[in-house]
Amino acid sequence: GGDQPLDETMPLKSLKQLSRRKFNIFIRYKERGDMDCDYVRVYPGILKTHDCFKVIKVTSSSTTTEVIAKALSDFGLTNVNAEKYSLVEVLLISNVNYTDRILEPNEYPLNVLRQQRKESVRSHRVTRFYLQHKDDPHGPSVSLFVGNLPPGPRTEKQYEKILFQDIFKSNKDLKWDNMEVIYYEHGAMVLVYNDSDRATRAYSILRQAYHDQKQLLVLMLPNIQSQTIPSNICPLLVFVNVKSGGQQGAELITNFRHLLNPHQVFDLQNGGPLPGLYVFRNIKHYRILACGGDGTVGWVLSCLDNVGQDALCQSPPVGIVPLGTGNDLARVLRWGSGYTGGEEPLALLRDIVEAEEIKLDRWTVVFHQDQDKRIQTTTTSDINSSKSPPPTTTTASSRTTNVEDKKNKIRIFHPPAVALPVCQFFFCLLIFNFL
Repeated sequence: GGDQPLDETMPLKSLKQLSRRKFNIFIRYKERGDMDCDYVRVYPGILKTHDCFKVIKVTSSSTTTEVIAKALSDFGLTNVNAEKYSLVEVLLISNVNYTDRILEPNEYPLNVLRQQRKESVRSHRVTRFYLQHKDDPHGPSVSLFVGNLPPGPRTEKQYEKILFQDIFKSNKDLKWDNMEVIYYEHGAMVLVYNDSDRATRAYSILRQAYHDQKQLLVLMLPNIQSQTIPSNICPLLVFVNVKSGGQQGAELITNFRHLLNPHQVFDLQNGGPLPGLYVFRNIKHYRILACGGDGTVGWVLSCLDNVGQDALCQSPPVGIVPLGTGNDLARVLRWGSGYTGGEEPLALLRDIVEAEEIKLDRWTVVFHQDQDKRIQTTTTSDINSSKSPPPTTTTASSRTTNVEDKKNKIRIFHPPAVALPVCQFFFCLLIFNFL
């Protein structure tokens, strides 16, 4: 009933013919018997440091406490008490944000890695270790994104009644400290708690709550310390539609979360672009990469147009990784007809580095019927119903985006050294460089 290693020279087809029982084949790591050490990446979490991570050497006798002390020292945080910090094992998942587990002080991280490699190669590749403060693990405040609420013309008091009275049952211990922003058109909002324990209890209740027979969408958003970002660094905000391109997005989001910080890679199936745009609202300069079809890109640009004016960076550059078949915008911008799955995600990021800035016009088109022609058509139809009415006259009013029009200024990028045709009904876009 246990695992049995297969002969590397045995064809799998022959194995299937010889076996009379159903079996599963798993890929396992080969553990070297003489290997008594390994290396782990430890990320600072919300600690104020300019380093993205530190590589820490661990042996079979290295405890969690020793790894924490070594990581804090390598990050240059020599004046802090290592006993006030925990080491958190974070498993990144494509369809949800993540799952985490706090390692015990006397636990051996190398044994955790070995057990992980034994159980799943994929889990091992998408696992990271973060430093976390024991007293305040979520930082000075916790932001909860709440979606699937009724959209439309509603007031803040109406939303407060839904959450506080109907769901929290007027329990003041669950009341938020600030309803920071409400996205009326999308039926979503962000609640801010200054106490992490209270936020955790509210999060648990909201996740199980329903309104109008729809389950609420609740996300605990990361807290980005914008002051720790160096001035020469421009972060990348990635949006991926996991259902685009025959589930190609699911593979792409896993790879991007492995290459980048998982908190900057967002699944559009979980709240759309709004959570990511809110998280990056206090960053002065950043870029957006939208992975999906034309509909996905339009979705991101539409949300950016609605909420971007409230952020420090009102018009971040936007790039595209085309998924699926409807990729006319990506073709025009020379990003190709679609992601095939054979490209390395790191190569996609290199393409962004070499991208150029361009500008396209943004148009608003309004169709209306000419009144005189409509009256004439009606009269003619009454006289001779056998004749087909003439086609209605349509007029289009167009508007090119003004540079000073902050609400409608959107930027995008495309690969370099390409003569880009000017195309009507597309957006005003610019390019950025990825660092």
